[in-house]
Amino acid sequence: MENLNTNNQNNTANLSTLCLPRMLPLKEVTYHTGLSSTTIYDMLDKKSKRYDPTFPIQVKLSKGRVAWVEGEIAEWLNDKIAARAH
Repeated sequence: MENLNTNNQNNTANLSTLCLPRMLPLKEVTYHTGLSSTTIYDMLDKKSKRYDPTFPIQVKLSKGRVAWVEGEIAEWLNDKIAARAH
């Protein structure tokens, strides 16, 4: 029994150190970037004049539901901010 408690504590410790990425729905991506949803999808479309290969690709979470990784959006914005100095 003592061994089981030790294993449970180890599993709990491992789960508490697990860092889950925060996922942003389109509405939050538009808010944080200041871009419209149309512009975002154009930036993802290789056939569009507004295509931007540096823009983060959405993650399909389920049928009809996508989201973006918050850290990737933040990194993209920080790269844009850094590029303005050059």
